[in-house]
Amino acid sequence: MERKSRGTYTLRRLFPSLSDEDLHRFQENSSIIRLKKGQNLFISGDTPRSIYGVANGCLKIVRESQEGESVITRIVRAGQIVGIREVFGEFKYSRTSVALKDSEVFSIEKTIVLDLIQRSPIVSLQFMKIFCYELARLEKRIESDLYRPAKNRVASVIYELYNLFADDGAQSFEPPLNRRDIAELADVTPETVSRAIADFKQAGIMETHGSSFTILDSISLQNEAEER
Repeated sequence: MERKSRGTYTLRRLFPSLSDEDLHRFQENSSIIRLKKGQNLFISGDTPRSIYGVANGCLKIVRESQEGESVITRIVRAGQIVGIREVFGEFKYSRTSVALKDSEVFSIEKTIVLDLIQRSPIVSLQFMKIFCYELARLEKRIESDLYRPAKNRVASVIYELYNLFADDGAQSFEPPLNRRDIAELADVTPETVSRAIADFKQAGIMETHGSSFTILDSISLQNEAEER
């Protein structure tokens, strides 16, 4: 894991409502962490010292099951923030964060974040908006698990992976996740994932070759992903 004292990447998309002055202070007190695929950003049980904004790449958040197996609970994409709950709640990480591909992450020191929140109502409002976004995301996932057919949830995960890992204009991609990982993200069984993929292949939406996916009809896949 390589650290650099000051990043050259903008924080604007991570904190779109902040003034130039506050963004500059964030940048002055942040660093860029460069992660290779498979490296950890933080580990379950660590004490949080920063919040993290993904500038490039993506991370997976995993928890350890009682059997000692890793279960994926979330994918964090570029432009998203992780670690706020632990910093504000003052408790240790209950999950581990792993880079799914080479990634660059802004690390903003906890003390700077808390100081700006105390001084600036605008900064406080920005973090409230981030909290509201995360709450809406969790509610959407709960509703999806309760009301959406399993096939559509599988389509949603595959469509997200397609957007994350396919090169611009490419139909084929190979996500660093297996069928079991996709099942965990969709909250279904691996057998359900296999059946859904078989249906999508029969409908001419995709093809698979080993761990590689070829999306033949991205519009139909998106429609499946968004269907309620």
